[in-house]
Amino acid sequence: MNDRLHLADRSLEVARELRAAAEETRRTLDASSELVRRSRVQSNSMAGSATLSDDVAPSQYLVECLIDAYEAAKDEPDVLTRNLLGQVLHHVGCRIARAFGPKAVGLATH
Repeated sequence: MNDRLHLADRSLEVARELRAAAEETRRTLDASSELVRRSRVQSNSMAGSATLSDDVAPSQYLVECLIDAYEAAKDEPDVLTRNLLGQVLHHVGCRIARAFGPKAVGLATH
């Protein structure tokens, strides 16, 4: 009889521990879901702002500084730096083309 009572107490204790673990797991999942939601909102807002800035031509000063940096990097042994600066110049050139190209002024092209 004493063994049955001890077994029932132990079963109740295990059930409480499982319930606590399940509750902790639920809170962790809720927190993770909230982080994912915030990340999506932030990504969407950043994507929206990137699209807006792409329609505006960069300043002449920025373009000149990037060209100077690219020219200076030609003498550097670091290939990665030259490649990155080349990619930045390409990106900036595309922004200039969108801002001043035929499409921007309403010309139809084929």
